[in-house]
Amino acid sequence: MTSHKLFVKILCGIAILPLLACSQGCAKLPHQGLLPADVVGTWTTKDPRYQDRELELSRAFVILITGRHDPASVQMIDRVESNSDGPDTLFTIYSTDYSQGTHFEMKIQFRPENGGEIRFKNQPALWTRRVEAKDNPKPR
Repeated sequence: MTSHKLFVKILCGIAILPLLACSQGCAKLPHQGLLPADVVGTWTTKDPRYQDRELELSRAFVILITGRHDPASVQMIDRVESNSDGPDTLFTIYSTDYSQGTHFEMKIQFRPENGGEIRFKNQPALWTRRVEAKDNPKPR
């Protein structure tokens, strides 16, 4: 092998190393702004203080419904952090409502039992995933 070819191979190897390092660092970011699929769903509570309220979590959005006649708050998820403690996972969701220009931080404790349960860090109410009715054929 000539010294020129050896020099080119070494130079290419040096150029590739930073790219590999960056790709490894990005792969370790928690959820990279997306919620994990097991938290996705529409969440409700039986607590009468939160009657007519719903929390809809998708992979990239938080939708808060505070009443039948109130407009929903649609927030794009900017970042998600998670910490596991046994079966529970604490999610900190950072989001932005671009129609209002406001930023939010929501902390929820997720437990996968019973089809999924969440608690807000600042509320005692238990929220459960609402099971959507399956499309059943209508009887004739």
